[in-house]
Amino acid sequence: MTANPTPPARGLAGVTAGRTAICSLAGTLRYRGYTIDDLVTGSFEEVAYLLLRGELPNPADLTAFTTRLQAAASDLPETAIHMLERLATAAPRASVMDVLRTGVSLLGQLACDDGPNQPITAEEIERQTRLAERLIGQGAALLAVWIDLTTSRQPVPWPEKPLAAALLERLRHEPVTAAAAKAFDTTLILYAEHEFNASTFAARTVTSTGSDMHSAVTAAIGALKGPLHGGANEKVLEHLGDIGIPERVEPWLAERFAARRVVMGFGHRVYKQGDVRARLLADVCRRLIRSEGIPKSHLHLEQLADTVEAQMLEQKGLKPNLDWPAARVYHALGLPIQVFTPIFVVARLSGWTAHIIEQMGDNRLIRPLSEYCGPEPRPYPPPAEQLD
Repeated sequence: MTANPTPPARGLAGVTAGRTAICSLAGTLRYRGYTIDDLVTGSFEEVAYLLLRGELPNPADLTAFTTRLQAAASDLPETAIHMLERLATAAPRASVMDVLRTGVSLLGQLACDDGPNQPITAEEIERQTRLAERLIGQGAALLAVWIDLTTSRQPVPWPEKPLAAALLERLRHEPVTAAAAKAFDTTLILYAEHEFNASTFAARTVTSTGSDMHSAVTAAIGALKGPLHGGANEKVLEHLGDIGIPERVEPWLAERFAARRVVMGFGHRVYKQGDVRARLLADVCRRLIRSEGIPKSHLHLEQLADTVEAQMLEQKGLKPNLDWPAARVYHALGLPIQVFTPIFVVARLSGWTAHIIEQMGDNRLIRPLSEYCGPEPRPYPPPAEQLD
């Protein structure tokens, strides 16, 4: 009797599904060969340029790239703005992720994006790269306009500033400090790219069919909406709010463990020894809460977070992932929970589009196999027997 084959890994855990020159998780996180520890000392624009074009920009290239992102954010089509206005009236409580998904889809229609021209030439790669640049700027603008419309604010022109400072200023509708802008910029860098995660793989799968960039990004946003992927950062703040005080940490965790419920912000499918991004952003968070303009109440939240971290490590051997400090940084910056994951979208547009362009440049349809586990072959009954 033939032994049963080893069943495939659930969720493709540990399975290598393709090749990429964009990101590596071997040893530490690297974008295009550069360690994330070094990249966080730069800017989001520098990182986005690197992801899209493969090399770090020189000063002139960086200035031109930043200007193109600003121009794209300032040039959201009137039809898209009108659609957001109608949606804000009809469904003001709609998920912001749904708004971004719908907005990107509409932008694809307005751009008449029917996919890459074949064959894929260097000129076509450049055209797709410029399309990606517009999407990064327009994605940030979609988010800012929606928040304006659903909070009874009058939309204002896009600031002529780097994307992090401009978006934070638009979301808060007030000037922001250099420390706040830098902390926000760091979160965008850390969220920009992360290899073959669920949303990126979804985008590459759509692209592999020959479809267009906007369709692939729309699919990626749908994947990121899920609480096991992008939505985790929103749950982190809810957890801390539920706990409230350090004395509640142990009983709250005990209740969570007894119910076999996940504590969001801890553990990672790939990082078994801890998420390097969480370490970097935790340092940023500590500096931020001690900077000018940040309410002292955030010191209490950090003390609570430290207590939870210690207990999770002691009881489960789990360390924080990026979502754990990111939620606290966004809260300290005065941002509402509903924009946490949409900000992830704004950052990850750089990584998604880099992967989409890479897939276009060396494409093969992504079509895996499955292992059947249903009923054994069985006869179909004749009509008379079906009636009985």
